[in-house]
Amino acid sequence: MRSDIVITGMGVLACNGLGRQAFWDAIANGRSGIRQIDRFDASEMPCQIGGQLWDFQADNFMKKSVVRTWCRHVHQAIASARLALEDAEFVRAGYDPDRIATGIGTSIGDPIEGYRAANEAYESGGFKKMPRLASSKFTGHSATVNVSIDSGFRGPAITISSGCATGLDALEWGAEQIRRNRADAALVGATECPIFPMSFASGCSLGILSKRNDEPDKAMRPFDRHRDGIVLSEAAVAVILEREDRARARGARMLARLLGFGSAAEAYSALALDPEGKGLAEAIRLALKDAGAVPGDVDHIQAHGVSLDMYDRSETNSYKRSLGDRAYRIPISAVKSMAGQPYAAGGLIGVAAGALALDRGCICPTVNLEDPDPECDLDFVAQHPRLNDVSAVLVSAMSFGGTHSALLMGRPEP
Repeated sequence: MRSDIVITGMGVLACNGLGRQAFWDAIANGRSGIRQIDRFDASEMPCQIGGQLWDFQADNFMKKSVVRTWCRHVHQAIASARLALEDAEFVRAGYDPDRIATGIGTSIGDPIEGYRAANEAYESGGFKKMPRLASSKFTGHSATVNVSIDSGFRGPAITISSGCATGLDALEWGAEQIRRNRADAALVGATECPIFPMSFASGCSLGILSKRNDEPDKAMRPFDRHRDGIVLSEAAVAVILEREDRARARGARMLARLLGFGSAAEAYSALALDPEGKGLAEAIRLALKDAGAVPGDVDHIQAHGVSLDMYDRSETNSYKRSLGDRAYRIPISAVKSMAGQPYAAGGLIGVAAGALALDRGCICPTVNLEDPDPECDLDFVAQHPRLNDVSAVLVSAMSFGGTHSALLMGRPEP
């Protein structure tokens, strides 16, 4: 298996835990971070719940001038990057800043905060009153720009936006920079903050958001017969990638090895998914091929698990199609049941949960899976965590329009 790149640090900002250890503790114990939102008044909307970063204070991670100038998705990106660098003890690693790649992804950025202020300024005084950074403030690329400035990394830099596959795609981009000798290490991640009125309104209009407002922590129900939609959440995850030999030489703790990656598009519909799951199945097949692995090597799956009938059933069929009979014997979990749906950051939330399984042999539960959908008949780890010896984890990410990515990662050698 291809095992030259390892993860040595993770910075996790999730609604149920800030920091890798706090997040691991929450998901190992089945704690949800979904509640009634207080960011804006949603009382007139069918969905009034979400996964905010309840305890996140941007001032704790950056100068107030940065907080004032840039939008929330930038704040989250900088904070998660700092946590990842601290987690990896990267300052002592001795890498040349010119040889460190930076790739941060986002699906929607934070369009409401900066746009509102710029629009008000324009309407009151025309273009002369527009803030100088209005054209850059709420763009997705502003996260990558500010993370590279904050960290001082001057290697290759990119912003990726591929919907819910963004996090995994950013991870693969960073690994490829190292494999091609364009960088010696990489800081990659994804940030998302979709809790604003237009985001909720569009989700309600499409009919994809849960209406279980009286029981927020029970609303996200992947693969359950009684699911009624997704719950939006904020999140940011940053990951440090290094060559395994360099990481070992400096005595770094290695959380996971990157074994194989695959990506595929269904070319089926902009709104509906192929019910047979051919697109994700092909991404999984390519990830296994890239790793030189077979279905029998997969010990655990961190599912996309987004709590929509169409997605859950298509995803289940993709595992059957790509893994054959082995699919029925692999424990599968959906961490979004506790962390909500953070779009671009969702794949890396799955990577963080998969790293827990590799490091501690603890597969987090799919909470609220009380009455399984008969069409989702695989070994979903429901309600309670499961102790398993896990050597290889498959992480899936399914994006709207049927563009999917899959990552196989393994436990590092002692």
